[in-house]
Amino acid sequence: MLRSYRKVAIAVGAMAAGFGSLRGASAAPVLIENDESAIVDGWNITAPAGVALTVTTSGNTIDIEKAANFTGPYESLQVAFQPVAGASGPATSIDFTNETILDNTGSPFNGFSFLLLNIGGVNATFSGDIFVNAIGPTPGSLDGALDSLAYVGTQADGATSSWGDTTKTDDLYISAPAGSAFTLDEVPSLGGGVVPIPAAAWQSLVGLAGLGVVGTVRRRLKLRRLA
Repeated sequence: MLRSYRKVAIAVGAMAAGFGSLRGASAAPVLIENDESAIVDGWNITAPAGVALTVTTSGNTIDIEKAANFTGPYESLQVAFQPVAGASGPATSIDFTNETILDNTGSPFNGFSFLLLNIGGVNATFSGDIFVNAIGPTPGSLDGALDSLAYVGTQADGATSSWGDTTKTDDLYISAPAGSAFTLDEVPSLGGGVVPIPAAAWQSLVGLAGLGVVGTVRRRLKLRRLA
């Protein structure tokens, strides 16, 4: 049922994406994928290659269904959220209601890390719900700063894992107060080791926020060794 819903939502989103912006719960979904951007409820959202987002709004919350296709070991897939200057009453919550993760790397995954790379004056945080672990028996581990979330488990090469659901009883919730600007980074772990951050990630961050923020973001990017 979830897969059928996603196909319908993506098809509708493709028709709506050309409008470039979305506001209000009655608006049709917007599809953002493969290095495309769209303005949704006061935020400019950019999806990298390998990621498709189906976006709707509800009150002050942006709801997102996400599909991610990993094709290389330790690949980092980053979704950027930049506030739109002068936007009236932008959303203050981002809710990833569900996600499908496809492993096309040639190697099995041993876990995933979700990172909030904050570059604004106020930090976005994982607040409230987090995904139920779809690949292992232990729950996700959230750090004290509420910007690093790690999962341990096993996903075979070529397999797809399904996270969350459309009822919001199992989702990944981000509090994004006024003044925040951030990237949601997702990185798989292979062999249980420390997950490196590719050079491309740093180049992207420098382009977004300048050299002054790199030291701060670097400290927040440190991942713990997955148990």
